[in-house]
Amino acid sequence: MTTNLSQLSPTAVWQWFDQICAIPHPTFHEHALGDFIVQAVQTRGQPYGLTVKKDEKGNIFIYKPASVQLDSKMANHPAVAIQAHFDMVAQKGETTNHDFITDPIKPVIKDDWVWASDTTLGADNGIGLAMALAVAFSDDIVHPPLELILTCEEEIGMGGVQAIHPEWLTAPAMINLDSEDEGELFIGCAGGRDATFQLTCPLITVTEDVTPMVIKVSGLQGGHSGIDIHKGLANANLLLARVLASLFGSSPFYLQHWTGGVLRNVITREASAAVLGDFERISQLLPTILQTLQAEYKITEPNLTVTVEKLVATDALSLASTDLSALSIADSQRVLNLLRSLPNGVIRMSDSFAGVVDTSISTGVVKLEQTHDNNHTATLEIRCLMRSLGETPKDDIAQRLQALADLAGAALELSDDYPGWQPDPDSKLLAVAKSVMASHFAGEPKLQVIHAGLECGIFKGKAPNMDMISFGPNIRAAHSPKERVEIASVAKTWQVLLDLLKVL
Repeated sequence: MTTNLSQLSPTAVWQWFDQICAIPHPTFHEHALGDFIVQAVQTRGQPYGLTVKKDEKGNIFIYKPASVQLDSKMANHPAVAIQAHFDMVAQKGETTNHDFITDPIKPVIKDDWVWASDTTLGADNGIGLAMALAVAFSDDIVHPPLELILTCEEEIGMGGVQAIHPEWLTAPAMINLDSEDEGELFIGCAGGRDATFQLTCPLITVTEDVTPMVIKVSGLQGGHSGIDIHKGLANANLLLARVLASLFGSSPFYLQHWTGGVLRNVITREASAAVLGDFERISQLLPTILQTLQAEYKITEPNLTVTVEKLVATDALSLASTDLSALSIADSQRVLNLLRSLPNGVIRMSDSFAGVVDTSISTGVVKLEQTHDNNHTATLEIRCLMRSLGETPKDDIAQRLQALADLAGAALELSDDYPGWQPDPDSKLLAVAKSVMASHFAGEPKLQVIHAGLECGIFKGKAPNMDMISFGPNIRAAHSPKERVEIASVAKTWQVLLDLLKVL
């Protein structure tokens, strides 16, 4: 095992990726990396003819004239856009103290893959960004005029691309480098919409003989809430709701706190709830519940575990304290009923693309926090992300969620809607890309529609006539601490990109 990325090929791509990893860039904290890229163009880009501009949001536009290797009669060749984003998902394992805002990602080479050290790697979309920059800072690659469009805030709400002005989108063709399966061409993607529940309940002071305790679901794999939604992975928040509902039926308790997940677009790996109840009875009931869950998830979640632990006065847990403030029995059940009723996972498979998810929803974040002010209340917040290839299925899910909110007495907010990217099988860019990719892989590439949000959907809304495709190397377990990118696949994908640029 080694950390030396400079030994990998193609050298230019891995050198850029190493520099990207060295600068913290989680979503909403990625602008130091953006500034680094801008400065690199301003200080080192002149020999390559690079110019750069940045918009108010922080998106970056880099222009590079056609390579000198092009025939002079191609001088007026239209530009080709290359697109990537420079923020990353921040997820880490239970045992690491990595701070994504201040600490660099530490890449590790292991078994022909590049991983991080128990955190997300940021290959989504750092490796695509590295390829785009390697092309820009080169003098030996044949290419037409290039427009690099590098966006921020992609992973949460698509804020960067939403802010891009259409004047940046004049190129007739765009290559998006944010896909995760080599040898495949992506020609469509799902759109998304955020949904947030809020339910406020009064706190009571529990006077009966109860024990403060924390019940925790952990050991889950987690993953990308779009790409991995069909894999049967357990969602820690909803699994915890199931555990608590089972316990509640035999031994009612008072709910104090809940914490699970940090991002909507991640399948939650662990979740904890603090309750006041009969510790002995709950400890007796839990092993049977755990045995049932482990039997159900023995393939997809082999490390699933559920634990209960007493809280004592010396515990310094941010999750809960040992005070006796809690939701009433009735409100505790109301919270559990709402969580148990949430739709989650695949809603519908596509009729047009075999094996492709059409519509889904994932519950990414659940929080129950107490507010000890004059109101003496607790607020439950549930953050979900719905995805669909079309627009009307999102409307249908939104109606279902509103019905649940009404039944529970909760408020529902819908926000950050972005459209899907509808496939165009007659695309000229697609025809060229298929031919190029077929020369590098066995047979014609598979055409895919990805159940995740690519920026192409929003770009298409701003520039309807722009022709687009997306491809990338093999990336596995994106949005989880097991994220990794295959070294050989990066080399193959890089060569596809270079050969495609030669013929466009």
